[in-house]
This record gives sequence, C-alpha cells and structure tokens, in this order.
Amino acid sequence: FAKFKIWLARSIAGNYDADKINSRIDSVVASAPVAIFSFTTCPFCLKAKTMLAEELGVPASSITVVECDEDVDGNAIRAELGARTGRTSMPSIWIRGEGYVGGCNDGPGVFPLLKDGKLAPMLQAAGAI
Repeated sequence: FAKFKIWLARSIAGNYDADKINSRIDSVVASAPVAIFSFTTCPFCLKAKTMLAEELGVPASSITVVECDEDVDGNAIRAELGARTGRTSMPSIWIRGEGYVGGCNDGPGVFPLLKDGKLAPMLQAAGAI
C-alpha cells in the first residue's frame, strides 16, 4: 500500500526536477534544529506543531515549517519525502542529528517519542530547546 501512495503522490506532483526538490528538502532539513513539512489544515500537523511549541517550548526560531499545501513545490516535496521515508503522510518531522523521526503518531512519531521520554533529549541535542 505504501508503494501505491508514493506512486500516487508522484502522479499528483506531475513533472518536476527531482534533484532540485531533493536539494530544497536537504536545505530545509539543515536550516534549523527541527524541520516540519506540513499541511496548514491537517489536524495531525497542527497537533504536532502545537505540542512542540507549547508543551516542549521549542521556539519558532528553532523550527522551519514548509506548508506543502501553500508551497508551489508542495506536491513534489511530498512525493520526494515519500520516496525517502516510505511515507507520504503529513507531517514529516526531522530533527537535526536524528534525521526523520516520523509524523505525529507514526514512524515512530513525536507523540510516541514524547511518551517514551525520548523526544526532549533529541531536541536538546539538536539545540532546539
């Protein structure tokens, strides 16, 4: 099913320069201790962003957010994130030094990491808090 979702994301994205998109993803991930690829109205995206900011106190200056539903390259970014991670779901959250940590509840996800006491140490090591 994951392969189908990746195929679908690439189909929706249409023709794009994969090298350019991957370079942009790399730049975003390197730009801050936390990078989040998101949709503005996705409840899981909103929940994850709120938890990081309000519960863990990650300042906005430590998070780079790309709202894929508002970004001209958003569909292509989602397709390439799917190729990298095997997941096309949003959010796609990256922590410096850890790489991809999943979404809200999956991959393992920020909420399971929080519950297991692993998220705050990751964020501290990344310089986010």
